[in-house]
Amino acid sequence: MKFLSKSKESVILAEGLVYRQNSSKNNQRLKEMLVAEQKGYCAYTEKYLQPLDSVEVEHLDAARKYADDYYNYYAVIRNANLYKQDEKYKGAYFLESLFFHNEVAVGERIGFSENVFYELDENDTEAKDFIDFLNLNHPKLSGQRSTHLAKLRDTFRDAQYGKEDILRYFEKHPAELSYVTALEHGLEINLFELLININD
Repeated sequence: MKFLSKSKESVILAEGLVYRQNSSKNNQRLKEMLVAEQKGYCAYTEKYLQPLDSVEVEHLDAARKYADDYYNYYAVIRNANLYKQDEKYKGAYFLESLFFHNEVAVGERIGFSENVFYELDENDTEAKDFIDFLNLNHPKLSGQRSTHLAKLRDTFRDAQYGKEDILRYFEKHPAELSYVTALEHGLEINLFELLININD
């Protein structure tokens, strides 16, 4: 959930760039700018975007499609978009409050443990609904997170890497920072700041 925040300083917002029907050149530019703003990662899955991935501009609130703006756009892998449960959560409160645009608010309300995203307060139905809306615990996505973490744990264990060695590894291989939330918890190391600095 590291790539859902929005910035008032966004170039997309400053230029007033919007998604347009039947305007592939405009929409391609918007997608490229979103990918850059998201540091090269899918906003929903936190997967590093590879050249052959099918990436699209996602209208988070589908009901506002073609009548929306920067605050409703994300660059996401197509399959992640297909998993989203639009109809079930149409008109949900989180689509009005947009709490997920604020990284601090997300950290205060949504946790991650044992490969599962969950609401930190069991009475926080808005946070729970948002997790379910994006289908963040979909078995395929959960499986990919788990496999990626296990591979890196094995690699670092075999190489007898300490935390500084791990940070240097990620500096050289930023694509390996896919599923950064899972990596931070599984490796017990702060990686998000490194991720931001690598891609600046």
